[in-house]
Amino acid sequence: MKPRLFHFDDERRGMVVHRHDTPQPWINYLSNGRLHAFVSQAGGGMLWWRSPLRFRLTRYRAYNLPIDSPGFYLYIRHPDGTVWSPTFRPVETVLDEWSACHQPGRTVFVAEKVGVRVKLTFFIPPGTDALVWDVRLENSAGKAQELDLFAYAEFSQFEWEQELRGGYYTRHMMKTWMCREANALVYLDHDAKPYFALKPTVYFLSSDEIHSYSGDRDDFIGNYRHENAPQSVLAGRCNDSALATGHPCGALHNKVVVPAGGHYRLHYCLGVVTGCNGSIEDAETGVVKATANLRSAGWPDGSLEVLEAWWSDHFSAYQCAVPDPVAMRQINTWNPVNTVTAARFSRGINTWAPGTRGVGFRDTAQDMVAIAYRSPGWAIEGMRYLLSQQFEEGHTVHTCFPEDFRPSSRSDRSDNHLWLAPLLWAILAETRDFGILDETIPYLAPDCSGKGTEATVWEHMCAAVRFTENHLGRHGLPLTLRSDWNDLIGKFNKRGEGETVFAGFQHVLALKRLAEIARHTGRTEDLRWFEECRARQEAALLSHAWDGSWWRRGYDDDGNPVGSVNSKGGNLFLNPQSWAILAGVGTREQQFAGMDAVAEQLDIGYGLKLLHPPFGGWDSDAETLIGYGPGCGENGAVFCHANTWAIIAEATLGNGTRAWKYHNQLIPRNVIERLGAETYRAEPNAWVSNIVGPGNPRMGWGNVEHVTGTAAWMDIAATQYLLGVRAELDGLWVDPCLPTKWNAINVRRKYLGCKVDIEILNPEGVEKGVVEASAGGSAVNVTEGKAVFAPELFEGVGELRIMVRMGRL
Repeated sequence: MKPRLFHFDDERRGMVVHRHDTPQPWINYLSNGRLHAFVSQAGGGMLWWRSPLRFRLTRYRAYNLPIDSPGFYLYIRHPDGTVWSPTFRPVETVLDEWSACHQPGRTVFVAEKVGVRVKLTFFIPPGTDALVWDVRLENSAGKAQELDLFAYAEFSQFEWEQELRGGYYTRHMMKTWMCREANALVYLDHDAKPYFALKPTVYFLSSDEIHSYSGDRDDFIGNYRHENAPQSVLAGRCNDSALATGHPCGALHNKVVVPAGGHYRLHYCLGVVTGCNGSIEDAETGVVKATANLRSAGWPDGSLEVLEAWWSDHFSAYQCAVPDPVAMRQINTWNPVNTVTAARFSRGINTWAPGTRGVGFRDTAQDMVAIAYRSPGWAIEGMRYLLSQQFEEGHTVHTCFPEDFRPSSRSDRSDNHLWLAPLLWAILAETRDFGILDETIPYLAPDCSGKGTEATVWEHMCAAVRFTENHLGRHGLPLTLRSDWNDLIGKFNKRGEGETVFAGFQHVLALKRLAEIARHTGRTEDLRWFEECRARQEAALLSHAWDGSWWRRGYDDDGNPVGSVNSKGGNLFLNPQSWAILAGVGTREQQFAGMDAVAEQLDIGYGLKLLHPPFGGWDSDAETLIGYGPGCGENGAVFCHANTWAIIAEATLGNGTRAWKYHNQLIPRNVIERLGAETYRAEPNAWVSNIVGPGNPRMGWGNVEHVTGTAAWMDIAATQYLLGVRAELDGLWVDPCLPTKWNAINVRRKYLGCKVDIEILNPEGVEKGVVEASAGGSAVNVTEGKAVFAPELFEGVGELRIMVRMGRL
C-alpha cells in the first residue's frame, strides 16, 4: 500500500510530500526578486537570473521524458558503492525515509539511507544572488561514516531561443574553469550580444574543501548515460575537467566523515556575478569579491533568518481566524505565496511554460491589485512600468519584455487599458498618496522601441478612457478589437465590427473608479466627463446586453448577439453575469437572475464553467488560440480566474452561502478531496488557471499552476469581499459576507501604518449586514450595512482594535 501523498504542516507553513511520484511535478518557487528558481518535490528544477528567456542559468527539459529533469542534484556515495540522492531522483535508490516540504521561499528534503540522515534545504537569500544548498548530515550508525558528496547542476547556454536554434555553434563559446583564488567553479559565456555586458557569470562553490570537480557534462555523466548513474559518481571522483567547448555543467565533490552518533554540515552556493563583460580576469575578480563571506558556518542560518523576516512581514499585512481550517490555511499562507509568484513571473514560467512568453499587460495589472494592500511600493513600481507601455492614443501593448531586451508586442485589445484604473484606485485606497497622480511617465513610442511624449499618471488614465470612447460599435458598446479578456471572443470579430459586453462593464467600473478619484482630488471637469461617459455606457448595456434571463456576451460582426439563448453554443457566459454586479449595472432583479442562471447551468461541483454549452468546433480559418476542444480552456472549462469574479459578485449581493461554496469548492486541497489527486494532478497548495470540464476525457485535470490570474483575484475575493475588510478611498471598510453558521471571525490587517485587530461577531447567523461598530471603544456610524472607518482613526496610531457586529438590517 502506498503511503499518503501529502499533508499540510501549518505550524511551518509547509506542504509536505511523502511520495516522490506525484501525478505531475509539484513545484515551489525560490526568489529574491533578481535570482529565481523553481524546484520540484523530486529535485527537478531550473535557475535563472532576471529573465528565463535571456539569462537561463541551468537547463530544464519541458515536455521531454523523463519528466521533471534535470534539476539540483546531490549524490551521496558510500565506500561500498551504494549511491543515493536525498531528493530521491535522479538516482532513484529506494530510501529508508523520505519527504519533501515546500515552504515560502524554501524547499526542504529529509531522507535516510543505511544510518545516514540528510536534511537538504534549497533557498535564495534576499541579499545574495545565489541558490543555497544547505546540507545537514546525521549519523545514527555505531561507527563513523565516510561519504563522497557530489553536488551537480547542468548549465544552460543562457539564451533559451538561441540555444534551441544554434546551440551546436554557441557551445563553442562556453568556458568553465576552477578559480583557485575563489575556490569556485566558474562558468562564462563569450557569445556577444547587444546586452552582452549584462550577461552574468556563474559560480559554484562549496563551504568545504573541494576534492574534485567537473565543468564538462560529458566528462561527468559519460557517453550514453544520464543523471541517475554518472560515471564520475560511480568512480568516486571527478576528473577535474574544465570546458573550452561542449556542454557545461557544475559538479563539486567533497569527502566528509560523519562521526558515530554525530553531525556534519556543509553548503553549496550556485550564484551569479555581473559586470564581467566576458573577461576572464574580471569574472574571477567578481567571483572572489562576491563569495568572500559565503563559506562561514553561520552564513546559511543568518540568510535564512532574513528570508523568514521578509515572508513574515508579507504575511502580517493580512491574517484571519475563521472556523474553516482549510480556507484559513489557503487565505493566510498559500494565497500570499501564490500572489507573489504570479506578480514576479506573470504567466510565463513553470514546469510546462518555458518562460518565453514575456509579461502580459493585463495580467500584471491584475496581479498588482493583489500586491497593493500587502506591498504598495511594489504595486506602484509595477504601475509605473505598465504606464510606460501605454500609447498616447490610450491603448496599450499586450505583451512586454522588461528584462529581455526586445520590443513589446502590439496587439490592440479592448480590455488591456481598462485594467489601469482599478490598479490606480487600489493603490490610492491603500496609500492615500494622491501626489502619484501628478507624476510624469512617458508614453510608449508608436513603434514600441522608445519613449513617446511625457504625461502625468492622471493623463494616462484619461487617455485610456478616450480610447474606449473612440472605439464604440453600432450598439454603443466597446469594439472587441483583437479580443477582450477572453481570447475566444476574437472569433466573432473578424471584420472588426464585433462588440463586447464584458469590456462594457469594465469601462463602467473604470469610469466609476476614476470618478471617485476625481471627486477626492477636485478634478470637477474630468468628473463631469466620466459621469457622462458612464451614463452613456450604462444606457447602452441596459438597452443591448440583457437577454431576458441573463446578460449577453457581446455581438458579432453582423450584429448578432453572442451568449444569447438562441446562440449556437455558448448560450450562457459566466463573466457578464458577475461583471454586471462588479460594475453596478442593471436592476437587482437582473443581477440576481444572471447569477441564478450561473448556479443552475455552470456549477459542476468543483467550479463554474466559463460558458455553456461548449462550442463543438470552429471554422477552418479560426485562429489557434480559440481552437480549444470542448471542456478545455476557454471552451467550457472551469476557468478559475473567472470564478473569482463570481465569488465577489455573490458576496456583493449578500449570498454568503453561495459565495463561500464557490470559493471553497475551488481550493486545491478540496478539489483533490473530491476528484482525487490522480485526476486533478496539480499541487494542493497553488491555484490553477483552469480545470478541464465535462465533455472531455481529462475532465478534472487542473493545469497552468501558480502563474495564473486566479491567484490575485482569489486573494482579493477572500480577504476583501468574503471577509470584507478592504481599503477604499474614504477609509477602511468592514463589509463581510459569511456563512450563516459562522458566529465570529477575526481579521488582523495593516492600514496606513497601523496594526488593526478586527473582531467580527455574527450572533444572529446572517450572511450580510453590519449593524454596530466601534474603534478603540468608541462607536462608529454604520451606513447601509457597512462600517466605514475614517483614515484619521489610523494615522499616527500604532495599534487599533475594531469591533463589528453583524445582524438583521
